[in-house]
Amino acid sequence: MKICLDAGHYGKYNQSPADKRYYESEMVWKLHLLQKKYLEAYGIEVITTREERDTDRGLYERGAASGGCDLFLSDHSNAVGDKVNNSVDYPAAYCAINGSADGIGMALAQCVETVLNTDQPARIEHRRGQNGDYYGVLRGATAVGTPGLILENSFHTNEEIVRWLLNDANLERLASAQADTIALYYGITDPLKKSGWVEENGGWRFYLGDTGRYVANDWYKDGDNWYWFDGAGMMIHNDWKTGSDGKWYYLQETGAMARDQWVIWKNELYRLKDDGSMFEGCVCLETDEKGAMRFPLMGRRSDPEKID
Repeated sequence: MKICLDAGHYGKYNQSPADKRYYESEMVWKLHLLQKKYLEAYGIEVITTREERDTDRGLYERGAASGGCDLFLSDHSNAVGDKVNNSVDYPAAYCAINGSADGIGMALAQCVETVLNTDQPARIEHRRGQNGDYYGVLRGATAVGTPGLILENSFHTNEEIVRWLLNDANLERLASAQADTIALYYGITDPLKKSGWVEENGGWRFYLGDTGRYVANDWYKDGDNWYWFDGAGMMIHNDWKTGSDGKWYYLQETGAMARDQWVIWKNELYRLKDDGSMFEGCVCLETDEKGAMRFPLMGRRSDPEKID
C-alpha cells in the first residue's frame, strides 16, 4: 500500500477570520506530517508532494506525483466567504469525478465528523470542469491512475472549529483516527510495529516498541544520551537546538547531545556544561608547573570557571 499526501497550500495562506493565528496552510502542513507518521506505523509507504512548507508546486504536478500510489489525499480546511460563519461546519471530501475515491472519501469525511463532533453531517462532492475534474490536483492524480480526493477538515470560518484545529493535541487525534480509517478501509488491520533505531528516508528515526510510532518533534533519552527528533521524526545531528528552558544544546555527529566538552562549530569554539547547555561567561585558563598553558581542548574537561 502506497499513499501520496498533499498539504493543500504553502507558506502562510488562508488566514481565518475567526482567529488570526490560524492559517490553513500551517494546519494542513502539520496534519499531513502526522498522518504520515501514523500511516507508516501500519507499514504503509507514504510520500508527500512537497519537502518544505514554504515551497510552491503546481496543482496538476502535485496530483501527478502520486503515480504508482493507491491513494492521493490533499488536506484542506474549508471557508464560507471571508467572514465568520458559525452555522456551517460539515466535513467534505471532493472526490475524483470517476468515482474511484468515493468510498474512502466518505469514510474520511465521516471520520472528521466524528472526531470534531460537527453539527452537520459529512458529505462527498464532485466538481467537473471543461477538461475533466475541476481541481488540478485531482486531474493530475487521475491522469496517472491514482484515486484522488481533497479532504476538507471542516471550516476555518467557524470559531469553534478553528479553536479545535489550533490545538496540536487535537491534530494528533485527528491524524491518528484518519490513519486508522484508511487502514480499516483497505483491510490493513495489524500495525507493523517497529522498535528502536531505524535508518530510513536518508536519516534515523527512533520507534517506540509499545506503539510502533516514531518519536517526533521531541527529545528522547536512549541509554545515557539525549537525542532530538524533528517533526518528521528524523534525528538531528551536527546542529544546535534550543530547549524549553531557552538554553542552547548541541547535537553531535552521532545525534547525541554533547555534554561537558568543547565543540568547534563553524570555526568557533563553544563550551557545553555537564547538563549539555551552552556555557556563557568567562573562562579561566590555567598553566602547568612549567608555565605552559593548559589549553582546554587538550584533555581538560572540567567546567570553565566564571571570573567575577
